[in-house]
Amino acid sequence: MIDFLLRQRCRVSPWLGLRNGMDQYGETEERACRLQMNRRLENPAGAPGVKDVIPARALMFCTGEMIPERSVVECEGERYIVTGCKRTRGFAEEHLEVTLQ
Repeated sequence: MIDFLLRQRCRVSPWLGLRNGMDQYGETEERACRLQMNRRLENPAGAPGVKDVIPARALMFCTGEMIPERSVVECEGERYIVTGCKRTRGFAEEHLEVTLQ
């Protein structure tokens, strides 16, 4: 049901970890997505009653498996690094909200 909103395409290279001090990535996959640029996200993890504001280059919505932090996302000629990924529910369907820097 949410697929009608995912009109962009991105390439995701999932971060696997470090090997010999170098980032290692898994096989690149293509996903349907939607990017919202220059987002300011609230971080509720701050002190009680205080919300930190976190600037992000983009917030990406997509479906599929969770994307590890430090993964690389390429979309519309731009390269981003994943700084957070959470599964959420909207339009009666689960999807991912991925924070990109």
